[in-house]
This record gives sequence, structure tokens and C-alpha cells, in this order.
Amino acid sequence: MNPYSFSFLKARVSIGQVLAAYGLDSHLKAKNDQLSGPCPLHGGDNPTAFRVHLQRGLWRCFTACGGGDSVELIRRIHRCSYAEAAHHLFRLAEGAPVNITRHAPASSGSASVFKPFTRSIALDPRVHFLQNIKKISPDTALRFEAGTTRSTPFLKNTAAVRLHDLQGNPLGYCGRLLLADQIARFGKWRFPKFFPKTHVLYNAHRAKPYLNMGIVIVECPWAAMRLSQVGCPNTVALLGTQLFEDQIAWLSKAPAVLLLLDGDHAGRDATSRIARALQSLTTVYAHYLPDCKEPEDLSDESLIRILDRYPVYF
Repeated sequence: MNPYSFSFLKARVSIGQVLAAYGLDSHLKAKNDQLSGPCPLHGGDNPTAFRVHLQRGLWRCFTACGGGDSVELIRRIHRCSYAEAAHHLFRLAEGAPVNITRHAPASSGSASVFKPFTRSIALDPRVHFLQNIKKISPDTALRFEAGTTRSTPFLKNTAAVRLHDLQGNPLGYCGRLLLADQIARFGKWRFPKFFPKTHVLYNAHRAKPYLNMGIVIVECPWAAMRLSQVGCPNTVALLGTQLFEDQIAWLSKAPAVLLLLDGDHAGRDATSRIARALQSLTTVYAHYLPDCKEPEDLSDESLIRILDRYPVYF
């Protein structure tokens, strides 16, 4: 039996084991032999977007990522070829630890290749959601290229924000939905198709000049903007609660990191998991927010009091 044949490997490594090995099952709910929840690949929060049929060994994201078997799942995680996917599955079958690294897409014509959108879109920074709910000033929204637009259907009825890779190259925009009925159907966030969230830390290019002072890690762009307003420009956002290899490599260059994730079960679980992943590479501090609170829910004074307790604020 060829140890690298997909039939052999899929018989040894179930799709559930693949999800668990990469920490992608923590927010999925089990019912009979199926899992469902927000898509852990593109980091959405639509609670019904991602489904897994354990017995059949199949998965599907109904929002952006497509679907397939455990081989396609590995390919989406690593953005790799079929041959490379076989090696990753073989390592899992042998009990080796996973290692997420950047790979070039299998072919330039692949449907799963992300295509950056580099053009700048004019956004109106004066948004009720930003100023009155997230307490983000129009000046801050303008500086972070956030706001609303009617010119782009993809960003309609959202508070949009521009995204960049770790080097500061523009990738496009994501949008936080504003209408309650759309949020109920699709989740809060809308990301470009096949957006490579595993290789992005929001605001990393602005925080890089302060890397040697330490880094604050939050979940979403709004928290990064609010912390910048109180004098903490060295903040990056995960765009979710998962941490991957490229992100770890960038964060390991900081002498210390402060985890300031949301005060819910997902945020607390992610704080413990991320602290374990980083603790051998840098000094890690963790601050747990009150129940159901996000950093941007707090007053400026409260944020400053928290930051003053850790050596990552100046």
C-alpha cells in the first residue's frame, strides 16, 4: 500500500482529526455525525456557514471557501498542491505536530487563489456605528481607512475597513454588516473570497515601527483603532481567534505581547491557546476582560488603566 495514496491516508486520518489537529474545531457544534458553526478557514462568524459530515468525511463553507474532503481541507489550510497535501496528511497519520507555512497556490488558474484588490475606495468616516457604538473618532476612522460607501456592492450596508498583508501591501477591504437581519443570516463580517486570513495581522504594517516595544493583540480592527486613540499604536488584530505560523513568526520578534481578547468563551479559550503557542518565543501577558466585553466597549480611562499594568504601553 502506497503510504502517500489519498485513500490510504484518509482511512488513517479522519476529517475530524484534521480539524482538531489544526485547532479549527473549537467553535463547531456537534449534532449526530455533523459539525456546524462559523467557518474556521476564512474566520467568518455566521453560525451556520461551515458544515462537516464526519461519516462521509466532507466539509463545506457556504460563504467563501468552497468544500471537499480532508485533502481539500488540508489544501485550503496550507494553500498547497495535492502532493504537498499528501505529505501533510502523512505527518498527521504518523502523529507529527502540524506546521502551517506559506505555500504558493497550486496553479495561477486555481479557483481558490486570492486576488488582492489594490485600488483605494473613498470611504465616509462619519458612521453612527463607529462614532457612537465603537467610540472611534472620524479622524481615526479616516487614518485607518474605515467607513461606509455606496459605490461598492460588496461593502453595501457595512462599516468597511482596508486590509493589508504583513508587509503593508493592500489586499482589499472587509465589511462589518450593520443591518440586524443581514447579521442574523450571514454573520457580522464579510471578507473577500479566499481571503488569506492565516497570513494577515491587521495593522501590522502600522505597528511594526513599535515592534521592539512590545505588541498588544486584539481580535478585531475596531479594538486596534480604539487602542491607537489612547496612545497604543503597537496593536494588531487577529481578525478572529486563530493564530497561524506566519503570524507567530511576526509576533515572535516582539520582546513581549499582551493578549487583550474579547471577554467571551471564545476569547478566553483563544487567550489560553495563543499564550501556549507564544510562550517559548516571547514574554506573554494576558488580560481577561469582563464577561461579554470587547476592548472597544471600555472607556478610554479603563483602557489606559489596563495598558498601564503591562510593559507594552508608552
